[in-house]
Amino acid sequence: MANRRALEKGISLAEVVMVAAIGLTLFAMAVPAAQNDDVAGSVARNIVSDAVRARSHSRRSWETVTMQIDVGSERWRTVKQDGTYLLSVGADDNGWHDAPPGVDFQQIEGQPTDLTFLPNGRASESTSARIVTGGTEWEIHVDRLSARVSAFPVQ
Repeated sequence: MANRRALEKGISLAEVVMVAAIGLTLFAMAVPAAQNDDVAGSVARNIVSDAVRARSHSRRSWETVTMQIDVGSERWRTVKQDGTYLLSVGADDNGWHDAPPGVDFQQIEGQPTDLTFLPNGRASESTSARIVTGGTEWEIHVDRLSARVSAFPVQ
């Protein structure tokens, strides 16, 4: 009789399957909401990555490099001092990266949107732009003195 009770104390395969099914259902409901919030952050990270690359190219080649953010068309590109484009993965023939549908760029009042990196490691001026999708907003900022590029969610 003691052996029979010991066998009854565990959990059955049916219980494990039921708990897994409930967990997967909850996960499936949570993923679309998390993906919507991450779209603006993903675009912000892409822009920061391209801006850091532009700053690095400016220092390495000793030429001014400007990252243009086209607020009206929700796109961005990097232009070298000689007018050619610094091509990167996902850019079209003119160097433009298009934001995914539903992502809007906004200019912050009093702030330019073009990020110009100087060969001395600084930016021409402090700049900021905002990326908005649904209820999520991210802000990209470049400090003039350090040319530090940062992106953060707006609370």
